[in-house]
Amino acid sequence: MKKQILLLALTSMFMMSCAKEEQESIEDIQDRLLKAYITVVHLDSIQPTELGYYVIRINEGTGATPKKGDWVKWEQTQRSLDETVLSVTEKNQAIQYGLYNSNMQTVHYVPNFGYVDELYMARCLADIFPKMKVGAKYRLIVPPRLLSAAGSSSQQSGYASYILDITLSEVIDIPQDYELNQVIEYRDTYYPEITDSLIYGMYYKTTFVAPDTTWTVDSLGVNVPIEKDTASAIDGKTVYVTYVGRFLDGFVFDTNIIDSAKAHNIYDPSRSYDTLSFTIGSGSSVYGFDKIVQQLKTGDAGIGFFRSEWGYGVNGNSGTTTSVNEYGETVQTSTGSTIIQPYTPLFFDVRLHKITN
Repeated sequence: MKKQILLLALTSMFMMSCAKEEQESIEDIQDRLLKAYITVVHLDSIQPTELGYYVIRINEGTGATPKKGDWVKWEQTQRSLDETVLSVTEKNQAIQYGLYNSNMQTVHYVPNFGYVDELYMARCLADIFPKMKVGAKYRLIVPPRLLSAAGSSSQQSGYASYILDITLSEVIDIPQDYELNQVIEYRDTYYPEITDSLIYGMYYKTTFVAPDTTWTVDSLGVNVPIEKDTASAIDGKTVYVTYVGRFLDGFVFDTNIIDSAKAHNIYDPSRSYDTLSFTIGSGSSVYGFDKIVQQLKTGDAGIGFFRSEWGYGVNGNSGTTTSVNEYGETVQTSTGSTIIQPYTPLFFDVRLHKITN
């Protein structure tokens, strides 16, 4: 009931704002509506920052303070102004608020990871992080124009302002070193027998070698031998593979094996789970995946893991596609894929079924 009353009050104020001055800009209307919320809910007890968002300091923290140009990790809960929880970064919170989808687990619940610069992350976050210490928890009440990076051609959420609860978890000076340490620690913990890398930051191990000869039954019912194809998967060759892609914490973000998809609750009935075919060296797959396949012969299987230079790099994979609608507006559409954050190491388990020219 409290939410309904608040929504009715704010909607009424918004309609009056629109009627008051038809020539008023969208940005001015958004600020007017947010100010109405602050008046109704917080009784004007907090004042806007210079950028125009509001801050409530819940915990000040005791750790390092990031500066512009640092990389940071942070936990985040996003709410609408009526306190409805829309997104979280912690799995237990997702379960608590009914956001966790046990039948389609494509969300990797880990802290956000970003570069402290208004051209890279939401302007409100780029502005507040250099004022926080690690361990600090702040509540930001933010108009939509500040939820996008400076210069972005699109505004998040149209007319809606949001509440962000953010906890600064970590400051990282050199993300490349941080990531490489993750890969090496993973190797030391789970694959200490791998003593050398294929290339800097990439490790590989053959897990199955197909026999030199297998047998099949021909049309006359006679057993006939099939000799193993010993051709190499080199540039220009087309390969046919099955695979499972994981993060180093074991979360499966992609596979074309239907049983694995079902086992890890990422099965999508609209997707084809056929053997993946691609041309080595064509750029249609990330370089690290190419490199793993190149170590295999037909019928063999292997695992490989590598830092993001050989994967999705500094940009990661947003899990969205960008297009322009009929009104010339930039629109982002979810692909249903798991978001891969910047500087994220990847792990693949691959079986090579066939090589063709």
